[in-house]
Amino acid sequence: MDLSVIDCFVKVADARSISAAARLHRLPKSTLSHRIRQLEDEFGVELFVREGHNLHVTDAGSELLRHARRIQASCDDAATAMAEMRQEVAGTLRVGSTGEFGTTITSELLYAFRQQYPQVALDVMFLTSRQPFTDVTEMALDGIFHWGEPSDVDYISRRLATASYGLYASPAYLARHGTPQTPDDLATHRGLIFRQPTRPQSWYLAKDERSEVDVLPPVTCTANDYWTLKYFAVAGEGVAYLPGFFVETECQSDLLVPVLPQWRSPETAINLIYSRRRHVSRRFKAFVEFCVEFYRGRENKRIPRYYVEKVG
Repeated sequence: MDLSVIDCFVKVADARSISAAARLHRLPKSTLSHRIRQLEDEFGVELFVREGHNLHVTDAGSELLRHARRIQASCDDAATAMAEMRQEVAGTLRVGSTGEFGTTITSELLYAFRQQYPQVALDVMFLTSRQPFTDVTEMALDGIFHWGEPSDVDYISRRLATASYGLYASPAYLARHGTPQTPDDLATHRGLIFRQPTRPQSWYLAKDERSEVDVLPPVTCTANDYWTLKYFAVAGEGVAYLPGFFVETECQSDLLVPVLPQWRSPETAINLIYSRRRHVSRRFKAFVEFCVEFYRGRENKRIPRYYVEKVG
């Protein structure tokens, strides 16, 4: 079986579209279409079914995809073994990231990793917070950045950092509406609220072990995207409940300021999760060590950061 044909099949399956796969990997659509037909003719089965604008793998396609990923992983392991014979950190690193802060947490770390290990190629997959870990296993990911503690998963978990939520608003908003002095004052303010899958996210805040509140203020904007809420906060539309690391650049630029800074949520862990395995590549060992060290001196690293800019 031609490995290039298998590679094309995986690209189309991941993109769920021949056109999207062609754009993403800069390949002719005709080449991808021909190779999918070649596989279907070889096995005598349909590999994809069209639903709307997307292609979905059939049962046969799903089975082939499972084997195809193993084939790709074996090829990459062979390339890694040869690189390790030359004492190099090289090969492809497949990384997943859960949670809504993936661009902030994941992108800057991976960029910094690439600066230190330029011979490593990155394949990054952003996952939904409700995606089953069985799906993640089938994607053959080396590791996953996970917001919070994993549950009922037989994975190794390395804690990289912790973060807590707090309230933030723009100076312009506070000048117009006043600065809350107590959690009770939030009842008269405009809330920028994150929408969880089943309900709005309330603002759980604690001052100490004996002082805790759970607030859901009047809503100005609800979204299931924290970047949208941060944008509205910088624009002066209300108060948002966000992790400290997520707004550090905006606070340094005085675009946002903490509201009730002594009231914050409990700490949440940021973990690197990976499966138990007998053979660990030099590449992944270097990655785990780099991740642990990265957060110890993250604030001192000169790396590009995501932030919301207010153009005057």
